[in-house]
Amino acid sequence: MSKKKKDWKTEKERLLQLDREDRRKEYRKGFTQLDDIPTWREENRSRNKEDDEKELPGGGGLGDKVSLYKGDITVLEVDAIVNAANTSLLGGGGVDGCIHKAAGCCLYDECHSLNGCETGKAKITCGYDLPARYVIHTVGPVARGHVGDKEIQDLTSCYKNSLDLVKEYDLRTVAFPCISTGIYGYPNEPAADIALGTVKKWIEENSDKITRVIFCVFLETDFAIYKKKMAIIFQDNDIEVTEEQLKGDSTPPSTKSTTKEEAEDGEKGKEEAHDEEEKNDEPEDEDMPSQPQDEDENSNKMESEQQQNDEHEKCEEKEEEESKMVTNIEEDDNKQDTSKEKEDNKDQEQLVPRKDNDPPDPSMEMEDSSEPNAGTSNGEDIKPVENPEESSSTKPEDPKPKESAENKE
Repeated sequence: MSKKKKDWKTEKERLLQLDREDRRKEYRKGFTQLDDIPTWREENRSRNKEDDEKELPGGGGLGDKVSLYKGDITVLEVDAIVNAANTSLLGGGGVDGCIHKAAGCCLYDECHSLNGCETGKAKITCGYDLPARYVIHTVGPVARGHVGDKEIQDLTSCYKNSLDLVKEYDLRTVAFPCISTGIYGYPNEPAADIALGTVKKWIEENSDKITRVIFCVFLETDFAIYKKKMAIIFQDNDIEVTEEQLKGDSTPPSTKSTTKEEAEDGEKGKEEAHDEEEKNDEPEDEDMPSQPQDEDENSNKMESEQQQNDEHEKCEEKEEEESKMVTNIEEDDNKQDTSKEKEDNKDQEQLVPRKDNDPPDPSMEMEDSSEPNAGTSNGEDIKPVENPEESSSTKPEDPKPKESAENKE
């Protein structure tokens, strides 16, 4: 004999009247309490800094209002979980199918009575067999990889309208899945930007109406994306953002002894290298107020160049003078050598004394005519240049010896 089917209206009224302890007795599987999920501040708080964050009116900063959780959204014990539904609201694949299966048939019946939902809108039902008291159904845009203005607006509306229902039903805790990133094909990173930005803005405007917003992701890819972006968007004064978070690394920080001094030295080196690159990239005329100083520098530069040119000209003039002096010295030396040779020739002629009465020896004349001139450098046979003084000294020779020589022949 089959059980009698429950009426969703009756079941809804009964469950909403139970306190938390009584409802826990009817959970169909295990659950995760809110206290077991750390806030973003608790997960990233620096132990070396005091808590000096200015609190929002609802108590705590932004880091106290949000959490990042990787796991099954159907086990979270919160006031409401958000379902990434289709327009029929009657269940489907992904997180939509999981929520319908875990909540039971009463959820399907109540959703059937809602007559579907438009894209970007949101509707609320009871959670039934779920640890969550309510389920907020919202329909995300079908992107299929293409993101235009309409898709961005619709996805933003999904988060905003869901949060408005939280406020309307006086709920304090809510968990969001990644809307539209599954079969609807919305890119993961742009979807995370919209989710985090919209939630942050809403919390700042309604901080006294919310206690916790949980971003529940299932895939490791989404976990890394959310961790990286939350480190920037929800960065409070006392939250230490590690380099691994900025890079999107989902692995816990290394426990090896990488000291704080080594890390600071590495960061200091990077900053110095960055400053040097900025100095090299700066244009010369970027700093307009320093124009007078630049003019002084230019004038000094021109003066130094002029001095260098003058010195160079002086050096050239000095070299020319030295070369002239060397040329003159060489010419003087050549003149001295020439005069010396003439004197030597003169001395050699004077070494052979002649008597006025002795006839000249023909053999001597032959030898004299065959000897090269001492004034030549290559020994060529050239006629000696007659010296006026020599010619005058040889004139008074007696012609008698010549006649006797002819008679002898």
